[in-house]
Amino acid sequence: MTSFVPVGALALLLPGFALCLALAGPPRLSCWFVEEAGGRMGMMPSSVTQHRALLLLRGARGGLPETEPELPPDLEPGMVFDITDPSGALHRVPLPAGGRSKEGELPSCEINAYTPQEAHVPWAAGLTPEHRSPLGLGGPWFISSVQAPARGYGVSAVLKSEEAATSQQPAVIMATAVLSVFSRTPHLHSRLGRNVLLDCGFTAPPGPFSVEWRYQYRGAGRVVLAYDGVSGRAHVAEEGAQLFLEEGRAGADTNVSLRLSQVGVRHEGTYICTIYLPHLHAQQALELRISEPPMVTLHPDPLSVAPGAPAELACEVSGYYPLDVTVSWLRRGPGEAGGDLLEYVTETWESGHRHGPDGTYSLSSFARLAPVQPRDHGATYSCHVTHAALATPARRSVRLRVAGATGPSLEDAIGMFLAAFLLYGLFRLLGNKVCPSGAEEKSKKSE
Repeated sequence: MTSFVPVGALALLLPGFALCLALAGPPRLSCWFVEEAGGRMGMMPSSVTQHRALLLLRGARGGLPETEPELPPDLEPGMVFDITDPSGALHRVPLPAGGRSKEGELPSCEINAYTPQEAHVPWAAGLTPEHRSPLGLGGPWFISSVQAPARGYGVSAVLKSEEAATSQQPAVIMATAVLSVFSRTPHLHSRLGRNVLLDCGFTAPPGPFSVEWRYQYRGAGRVVLAYDGVSGRAHVAEEGAQLFLEEGRAGADTNVSLRLSQVGVRHEGTYICTIYLPHLHAQQALELRISEPPMVTLHPDPLSVAPGAPAELACEVSGYYPLDVTVSWLRRGPGEAGGDLLEYVTETWESGHRHGPDGTYSLSSFARLAPVQPRDHGATYSCHVTHAALATPARRSVRLRVAGATGPSLEDAIGMFLAAFLLYGLFRLLGNKVCPSGAEEKSKKSE
């Protein structure tokens, strides 16, 4: 099923963020140029080398810049890429204003050599019916990937070098972003049963395209949805998967987001949004994490124990995901003197994790109480559960009642008084009916 939503609704940028690291001249972004060597087709490379690189990001270029930017002297020749970014997809990479950021918030950037080629998937076969050789597309080509998950943005861009353009600095490679695939939700979290929107869009020159959404988890993968833009139909569409498609005007974003309905544990994993153009393709990966807080119950409740008798408590923790959960037992002493004194219950044990049909987990935790004494009356026992889906630990408590340890409580006394009052009224009513008064007897005799 194909639906349409306004691209503008998903195209808002986070306010208060600088687009890129702004120094003198165009915005610039530190990067790594990664080269792979050795290895046969389809196999891992035998070696990988990295070189420091720099991306200079410009808007639409109207010829050569009037002034050349000042470049760092320690970069190797050919490691500066002066990129024309007409759509602005690379410019959207967010950084804190002023270039200041905490550790882990700076975007990661990688650039590699790229070879145009036909796509070997059925839903992209119609893009290259003439089977034109990619060698005729010119070059060389590169692909850059900039990821800022902490800031909610990631983009991959295919870059075509401009052979006709020459820079006054031979170390600079002039290139244009011809295909950019981006996401504003590179990392998502969801509860069970919710609907999730995986955001993906792209910018490219007007023309045919195809879309593929692939799911991967622990080495296994499958195609969730595949759309053939030439025929205008979906080749693959899993139940509950819906493509939000709206083609943008020239130079505008095209929305190809994926909506998943009522997600479960089985939906957790990596989703790869791939855009195919004739001889070109780029992709963006999104991580979906599922979490569900546990339900906690404590029994027996109420807890009434005879003096000198042992007792056991059970804390049932159920319906949680992911697996890791911690259960602890605490005891608070009775009365005002011990009200602020907490101590751990040491004699505890747990069952193994039980795997439910919906993918969630459950376990039981037990605590054994030492033989109780009358002085333990009023002590409180608590089960504390810590889990990644809980902002604060969940707690369930029960108060210990030792039989015969004290007189009736205020609530019990009120209850007994009301019961006695009702019984007294009932006896008066029955007594009047069974034993008539003397006045009634005299009236009957006079008659």
